[in-house]
Amino acid sequence: MGNHSDEQIGEIPLELKADLDPELVEEFLSDAREQLHNIEQGTLALEKDATDHEVIHSLFRAFHTFKGNAGFLDFAAISQLAHALESLLDGARENRLQINSVIIEIILKSRDTLQKFVDEIEAQITGKKPRVIVNIPTAALKVATKFILNGDGHAAAKPHPPEPAKAAPVEAKPVPVETKPAAVEPKPAARIEEPKIIAPSPQLMKSEQPVAHKSTYQTGTALHAVKVATSKLDSLVDLAGELLIAQSLVVQNVNSPTANRHSLARNLDQLSRISKELQRMAMSMRMVPIRATFHKMERLVRDIAAQQQKHVRVILEGEETEVDRTIAEKLADPLMHMVRNAVDHAIELPDKRATAGKHPTGTIHLRAYHKSGTIIIEVEDDGNGINRERIIEKATKNGWMRPGAEPDDRELLHYILQPGFSTAAVVTSLSGRGVGMDVVQKNIAQLRGKIDIKSAPGRGTTFTMRLPLTLALIDGLIIRVGGQRYIIPTASVRESFHPKSCPITALPETGELVQIRKELIPLLRLRDHFGLKSPIEDGVGIMVVIESDGKKRCLLADELVGKQEVVIKNLGEVLKTDPMVSGGAILGDGCVGLILDPGALVHLESASNDLKLAI
Repeated sequence: MGNHSDEQIGEIPLELKADLDPELVEEFLSDAREQLHNIEQGTLALEKDATDHEVIHSLFRAFHTFKGNAGFLDFAAISQLAHALESLLDGARENRLQINSVIIEIILKSRDTLQKFVDEIEAQITGKKPRVIVNIPTAALKVATKFILNGDGHAAAKPHPPEPAKAAPVEAKPVPVETKPAAVEPKPAARIEEPKIIAPSPQLMKSEQPVAHKSTYQTGTALHAVKVATSKLDSLVDLAGELLIAQSLVVQNVNSPTANRHSLARNLDQLSRISKELQRMAMSMRMVPIRATFHKMERLVRDIAAQQQKHVRVILEGEETEVDRTIAEKLADPLMHMVRNAVDHAIELPDKRATAGKHPTGTIHLRAYHKSGTIIIEVEDDGNGINRERIIEKATKNGWMRPGAEPDDRELLHYILQPGFSTAAVVTSLSGRGVGMDVVQKNIAQLRGKIDIKSAPGRGTTFTMRLPLTLALIDGLIIRVGGQRYIIPTASVRESFHPKSCPITALPETGELVQIRKELIPLLRLRDHFGLKSPIEDGVGIMVVIESDGKKRCLLADELVGKQEVVIKNLGEVLKTDPMVSGGAILGDGCVGLILDPGALVHLESASNDLKLAI
């Protein structure tokens, strides 16, 4: 990049040229996101121990790599900001600077600014946004780094910069969030503003007319790169070779007049074994550690705790637990809401915690582990617990609960997850509008998962999410209704029985109810619901009880066909609008079965969802 002159301190617009190689940009974006993650985690680690020179070296290398990659693509605005941070960390490497909270803030703000550049480049390259000139302010950050390096406020570089004013280094503590101000607060020469995008000039619009390779950028899809272990790729290639061999043996058996039935069965078993192993290996390539998702929460906790003058630490457990890539991406939003609520609502201020006999620093545990073929994610805090009285008061006021009722934790969770529910007395920038936990419920349901809660007053709250290992496979219970077969996820099935074993009651307000032991459960006749003709008479068939979101529904089908692990296929536009059907699957005989959505079935308007009567 060469030496950076003073005039380059000013703002530099970023423009994506028409002749950019899309493959090079994709590689840049993939590497940039990895470097941004490393910078954020390294800075948080440096905040805990400012004397860790290995972390300082790693941050220096990350900004150096960022600068080089951006310079290669002529992204001057990015490369010069990265160069400024590289120089700042070089001063720390050579012990000319002491890391303090001011430098930590500059590094984090610079990292966030680089993130905005990366997001904008990806949006324009993929066609999600039009090609425009991007102005994201960087001058204030570059001036701030010069100020600290020079120690006297002059932007001009000096051969031998004087020692900066001694600022108290960040003390190494087990608390990754430090809200105390630094001893020295250098004043940046310019205010750090939010990014803004200016419309392109007519000349630019004219020069941006479509060219031969322009369609490469207008794909409308995000750029994604997947890192896969070479050992998995080698195993995949080996399995593909074995599959071809097994296939040729089966074909030879079929075409050979002398082949016996035993030989054909043996080769078919071999083919089946290899196919299952190939599927297992392909699915494993979609699995990623949940580490990156957890690490995003550390930064979130740090920023919110600093804003509210709280001391909070995050303890991560099971970071290496692998989950489906899609689940990891969709899990970030509900985790963010739960962690934000924990810091905002649950964790008390330091003086209140001390009065209650607690450590002034609050703790949030994030755990991930496998159990019984599912993934368990726990968010635990040691705050004040759920205020049962406030929840009961709000639920009673909204008409969700009878006065005088004593709900358990499971029922309390049901109220917390209602849209618009909030017990906050004051609306802030973080909470109080009743938006958040209903989003958690919706996202977890979309992942075919469940969420539970346990809370102890004054001791804390634990949210537990149970998620499937993958969204591509499902264990299903196959039922027949008329001439069609449907698949019910076995995780939602509670029991099945003969219709004659339990009485059916019809009420004008609630419809048909099935009495199972001491509980009345709404009945849904699937053949009537789907408008199918069935040769099965009333009183014959099979009853299947399903449960979702704490609600139950009894389904009446003609026959229980069996249980099978199926591969989920996306539906076309015709069936996508049916809320009762979440997907399709090809069964063993080659026919298609529709996968029913338990959440939609239990929430049908005709069902008496809230009816749970003791007989």
